[in-house]
Amino acid sequence: MSQVHHAGEKLFVDYAGHKPQLVDPETGEVCEAELFVAVLGASNFTFAGASATQQIADWILRHVHVFEYINGSDISIPPRERRTGGK
Repeated sequence: MSQVHHAGEKLFVDYAGHKPQLVDPETGEVCEAELFVAVLGASNFTFAGASATQQIADWILRHVHVFEYINGSDISIPPRERRTGGK
């Protein structure tokens, strides 16, 4: 189903299913990360950031980072069916 999005109107966010591995450069320790992705509906302008968990603190911090990145705050974030941020 095709949808029409107006510039700067909607931001779609979620954690990706694939968990990248991060390497600590000092210790060499390898750990899995949660990959947060945000996409503006009209332009497909994309932001991605890694966090340790999908807990509410990481969820909120990623939103702060994406709004800083796109220089915006008057954007609607449509609700999703899957629950994240409360695991």
